[in-house]
Amino acid sequence: GVPHYADIRELVRDRPMEAALVVTPVPSHHSISVFLSSNGIPNHTETGWASMVCQAREMMATARQHNVIVRVAENFFRFPIDRFAQTVRDHGYLGRIGRIVCYADHTGYHNNSRWTVFAGEHPEWVQCVGHGMAHPAFYSMPQRRHEEEKLEARFFHFPSDLLVMDVGSGHIKGHLGRHPRPGYTEFQGERGTLVHRATGAGWDEGLNTELRYVSDQKLAPAQEATEQLWGGGAADTITPVVHDSTGDLWTGMHADTPSGRIEYLSPLRTHVKCGKVNQRDWYGVAVMEHVVDFALAVRGLRNSEFTDEDALMSDMMEIGAHESVLQEGRRIRLPIEGDLESDALTREAQRKQFGVDPLDIEAMLSVSFPRP
Repeated sequence: GVPHYADIRELVRDRPMEAALVVTPVPSHHSISVFLSSNGIPNHTETGWASMVCQAREMMATARQHNVIVRVAENFFRFPIDRFAQTVRDHGYLGRIGRIVCYADHTGYHNNSRWTVFAGEHPEWVQCVGHGMAHPAFYSMPQRRHEEEKLEARFFHFPSDLLVMDVGSGHIKGHLGRHPRPGYTEFQGERGTLVHRATGAGWDEGLNTELRYVSDQKLAPAQEATEQLWGGGAADTITPVVHDSTGDLWTGMHADTPSGRIEYLSPLRTHVKCGKVNQRDWYGVAVMEHVVDFALAVRGLRNSEFTDEDALMSDMMEIGAHESVLQEGRRIRLPIEGDLESDALTREAQRKQFGVDPLDIEAMLSVSFPRP
């Protein structure tokens, strides 16, 4: 009984909805979001948020002008390992976590959001080195033809002196025998490390997560007292991190350390009955969390966990990384000010692709984005 529409203008004119979830390709996000906001409709847009920094800024400005909520559908910082890492950060078991090293996970907009949420602040700068390597062409999906692997090594620095090293290529799903997602990630603290890594050769074949802790016996005061000055600093307490699930629904994660249990419990564990999504018991929960967050923000019941300013910063981190590559690895200050070479290149590329200026709202609303 739900009416369907083939024209967004007719949909907005009839207004059967309270808010909008936008699940369309990235080049369309700017025009759709600005159009919805101009008509007083809160909108929640897929990632990445926009193709250009200037577009993201206009999306925010238009929403504020019309007093509506705009948000991004960011679920990666809601994945199990990130929720548990945030819990360990707050618990203090590893001391201050001052460095994150991530390889072969999801370099890009999603990871940018993960790091800002973990840090609880926006980064000061990004520095990036890029490299391309041609290979025999293949299709991972009908609409995805691969003939070059682009790798980037990104460094983000935060005001609290958290440093993130984020390295990955376009072949994050183990293509060409590369390390598969979720790759290898360390949250490095003063007293040890939270390690999360793929253990199989293919995507999602196996995972291992553990807390590695350095006990007092391996630190200088105890070594000096016993005159045992060899072997200090070794992680001598290894605690597995357990994934908790009903079988179809992820409910949380925990680690039973010698000093007590460290645990994250999903707030939706008793509410969501979605079953597995893409064979994952946690994916539906992560998606539902950002939908719930948006709905509560629209109703004015709760402040969003990830705001439009955060969404803009994730875009700036992404585009800043590309800008750094264009400038041979130069450090780019964040937030980004002024006009960007990467924005100009993207605008011209999309102008050629779609035949219209990608900043022209009305023209872009008429572009169709079929999927093969």
